[in-house]
Amino acid sequence: MEGFFKDLRYALRVLGKSKSFTIVVIIALALGIGANTAIFTILNAIFFQPLAVEKPNELMAMFTIDEKNSTTQQNFLQVSYPNFQDFQRQTKSFTGMLAFSGAGMSLSGKGEPEQLNGLIVTGNYFDLLGVKAALGRTFLPEEDQTPNTHPVVVLSNGLWKRQFGANPQVIGTQITLNNSSYTVIGVTPENFRGTFAIGSPDFFVPMMMHEQVFNGIVKEWFNSRRALLFAVVGRLKPDITRQQAESEMKTIASQLEQEYPKENEKRSISLVPLNETTVGANQRKTFVMGGVLLMGVVALVLLIACTNIANLLIVRVHMRRREIAIRVALGASRWSLFRQFMTESLLLSVAGGVIGLCLAVWGRDLLWSYRPMFIQQNDLNLNLDTRVLVFTLVISLLTGLIFGIVPAIQASQPNLITDLREKASQPNRSNKLFGIRNVLIMLQVAFSLISLISASLFLHSLFNAQETDLGFETKKLLTLSFDVGSQRYDKAKGEEFYRRVQEQIRTLPGVKTASLASNAPLSPGFLRSVFPEGGDPNLLGKGILTLTNNVGLKHFETLNIPLLQGRDFAETDKEDSLKVCIINQAMAKRFWPGLDPIGKRFKFFGDDQFTEIVGLVKDSKQLTIGEEPTPCAYVPLLQLYTDAVTLYVQSQAEPKTLLASVRSQIQALDNKLPLTNVTTMTEVVDQNLWAVRMTSWLLVIFGLLALTLSTVGIYGILAYSVSQRTQEIGIRMALGAMSNDVLKLVLSQAMKIVAIGIGLGMLTSLYITRLFSDLLFSVSTFDPITFLLAPIILAVVAFIASYIPAYKATKVDPLVALRCE
Repeated sequence: MEGFFKDLRYALRVLGKSKSFTIVVIIALALGIGANTAIFTILNAIFFQPLAVEKPNELMAMFTIDEKNSTTQQNFLQVSYPNFQDFQRQTKSFTGMLAFSGAGMSLSGKGEPEQLNGLIVTGNYFDLLGVKAALGRTFLPEEDQTPNTHPVVVLSNGLWKRQFGANPQVIGTQITLNNSSYTVIGVTPENFRGTFAIGSPDFFVPMMMHEQVFNGIVKEWFNSRRALLFAVVGRLKPDITRQQAESEMKTIASQLEQEYPKENEKRSISLVPLNETTVGANQRKTFVMGGVLLMGVVALVLLIACTNIANLLIVRVHMRRREIAIRVALGASRWSLFRQFMTESLLLSVAGGVIGLCLAVWGRDLLWSYRPMFIQQNDLNLNLDTRVLVFTLVISLLTGLIFGIVPAIQASQPNLITDLREKASQPNRSNKLFGIRNVLIMLQVAFSLISLISASLFLHSLFNAQETDLGFETKKLLTLSFDVGSQRYDKAKGEEFYRRVQEQIRTLPGVKTASLASNAPLSPGFLRSVFPEGGDPNLLGKGILTLTNNVGLKHFETLNIPLLQGRDFAETDKEDSLKVCIINQAMAKRFWPGLDPIGKRFKFFGDDQFTEIVGLVKDSKQLTIGEEPTPCAYVPLLQLYTDAVTLYVQSQAEPKTLLASVRSQIQALDNKLPLTNVTTMTEVVDQNLWAVRMTSWLLVIFGLLALTLSTVGIYGILAYSVSQRTQEIGIRMALGAMSNDVLKLVLSQAMKIVAIGIGLGMLTSLYITRLFSDLLFSVSTFDPITFLLAPIILAVVAFIASYIPAYKATKVDPLVALRCE
């Protein structure tokens, strides 16, 4: 330890004498380490923070795999409640199984009504997860055995603080959810977010209250084996592996398929560790790819900083070689020299890490401040936990090793006789093309080009996404959602309310037209199995899950979706009339390729009557902006009533000016009805592009940072190289070399190094960008514009960085240069 402290004191003195060098190095490291830590903090919150449950590694999420309906985007499907009950009864691999589903309920009686997003869960939900209430208790077994007998609720910690002022006396009080009274029995722990990484349920109610919680078709299909409505989680027994449990679940699923062929044909089961489903089993791959991309780019920035610093340290070693030789002559060992220079490097890296951690906190808060409105402040736990601090420490030390080991090795291998004789200003003995300094410059250029190409591809992708034709009106459209089922409206009252809403909104000044639909814009809708006429209706395994949307009159006119064939819905399309439907082009191609779909008929699962197609509309984006055309069946709201709807209003001018009047008009009809997602379509599109936009601009920022660091590195090393070649240049000019000859000599050597780096970066980029093709909007990973412009930009910047010291070389006075040497 005495030797370490001695090296440390000496390192502090040496670095203190070179304040400019020390500050530059620490700033470069702080930027690189800070960027890495900020991105890791977000990824840590999404992927690595364990769920606040007992022994999360024992928990498995169960999904239905439907051979006829699984796609690359939607491979993992939920489980029907009757099937869940059979799995729960028959399993011998799990100590228990739970089920839950999302539940929207209206909280009233506390000021303006609020729409809450909670969960309806089986009674063993908390016990199986091993979660104890922070206040009060969780559900008792008898509270989830008999329907509609125990209206109790457990509040989330966030809702308890937000709506009830963290009042401990809330336990035992009554609150009003969906116009029904519920008794508060408990509050969850502060860190409990259910089984989700992002967001947190507002409340939890027992499954046997489903008749009060659910409305419409979900309520109707609660006990249908065909309806995949519930997420299922099981806890493995200690001696059972995932593979053994999955084998058992597949066997049970096969038995259920034979017992209920109409509902379960071609359906099986897959188990996924619950920790891998916290952002959605179907979306995890996209999240992982995006995270890897961001971490990869910030890692390149740090590597560029490391190569820059390594080159600077190599220069310092060269300039200190007389000092090193003297120390060796006085008895210093090679190990002591290596240790001394590594101590200096690690001291710099730790200082950079400390400042980088401060920058990371600032950067994290800055990034989070740009989150979309639908993500709340506490929807993601971004605290600097142990993993983040360890990551920062490890990356700081590793960085010190990366940029310090080569200079330290060079410093520990001095040529005693030569170094004692030479001056520090004399040129380095190695000026080979692939000498260590030149190789480091090549790597900088390659890393910068990879960053630039990645940023360019995603920026191009963002522009494409923003210019994508969504197939419907986006500039003059506003939306808001409400659920009349939360106010216990029956069908007749709900239909009358819908009629009055549409009539009154259409009469408002500035409103062009308005309509209702069951699906919110660019949001998941309800999938139903479709069976075209001509097939055997009993062979339900042949049914294809298809998106449906219950729409009111003038829906296509309101959204400016062109009607290509047939007719629009009319007031005569009522419940007691012929069932009709309008489909989009994607559905026509899926079921009746090359045929005229008008007049074709099909059945939805559970229907006794055929539905006839009366119209064909142009494709429009249904779920996401980047999706391929999605088959969709539009059914008239007058024929298939639903409690929860979205109001679409097309304005004559700026839609924001109508938000207040539209809201007040609906509240005048029912002031207890919560209104949600009150926004314009432009804002909806912006929210959907938030992740793409944030990723793109982060890549641009990091790409520019990488380019800046590389430019500084090229300039610095070339300037130093020119200063070391003063005598050589003086001799050349004394022998008749012209300024242009010297300029060409220096530039050609510099650009040769840059060209090799660009070539290496191009080849690497061609491979790396293929890995992220799924994240791009209508952009090829081999986009010729990107692969042409990015190298040109880098070459131009490198040329400018090389030209300045090259130009200075032409101003060398031969007589002064020779006299100085």
